[in-house]
Amino acid sequence: MINLRTLLLVAALAVPILGSGCATGAALVTGVKRPPINPNEVRIYSEPPANYEEVAIISANSYWSWAWTEQSKMDTASRELRSKAAKLGANGVIVKNLGNAATSAGGFGTGVGGGFALGAASINNMTTLDGVAIFVPPTR
Repeated sequence: MINLRTLLLVAALAVPILGSGCATGAALVTGVKRPPINPNEVRIYSEPPANYEEVAIISANSYWSWAWTEQSKMDTASRELRSKAAKLGANGVIVKNLGNAATSAGGFGTGVGGGFALGAASINNMTTLDGVAIFVPPTR
């Protein structure tokens, strides 16, 4: 029989694993990678600048974050988008798509004799961003 102490231990170990507070994303390199830069140096564009080089197609979302408000979800996804671009040496991102998605994930479960069961599931409304990571040469 599982006692309360064991149940609390399982929950305490599962929370950091299931909700690590980070966002996710991906990159498909289509141009020249450069040395990584600070993500704070990456500028977000709604329209392409006059002169730039394409580096990659990138995407990001707020799925694994603890963001609850729409603004905090947007902030999380945009931080991840900047981070992906910065790792490729891109100093800008042209945002192509902004969206929201609802996902659900089955969790874990266990049953103990006598009909006692422990289980979890989650539903996450996340913000998604897709764009093109670019390098904008410095102006003289």
